[in-house]
Amino acid sequence: MLYLDTAVVLTLFIDEPTSRPVEDWLAARRQPLAFSDWGLTECASALALKQRRDGMDVALARRCFATIADFVHESCDLIACAPHHQTEAQRLLSRFDLPLRAGDALHLAISQHADATLVTYDRLLAVSAKVLGAKVRNPLARSVKP
Repeated sequence: MLYLDTAVVLTLFIDEPTSRPVEDWLAARRQPLAFSDWGLTECASALALKQRRDGMDVALARRCFATIADFVHESCDLIACAPHHQTEAQRLLSRFDLPLRAGDALHLAISQHADATLVTYDRLLAVSAKVLGAKVRNPLARSVKP
């Protein structure tokens, strides 16, 4: 199973330089996809920030979020964030040797509990996942130079 982080999902629906390579990488995969309700929350937050900071039209932001939610419900196993995910994220963050932010720690905890491969192009999240021995893949590894 491939657990998608929020940036990967957003790039599928918001035109960015990473959009095409991520789409192509995912299209070549046969594994089932997973996402979390936490990721949906982050998507809504990111779209709200785009609306406030970049002037994204409110109606467009709403349509984009509805499209993301439809994709997640139709194409992904939706994993509900549970108390044990929060506890694990807190444990990861309190190590203090990992360059994790709270949301990323939660994604990492959810993906590990699901025994899924974390799909991210966030370098700090990928480094943390590797340190922990978690399965991680960067969909841009071959298409974008570090």
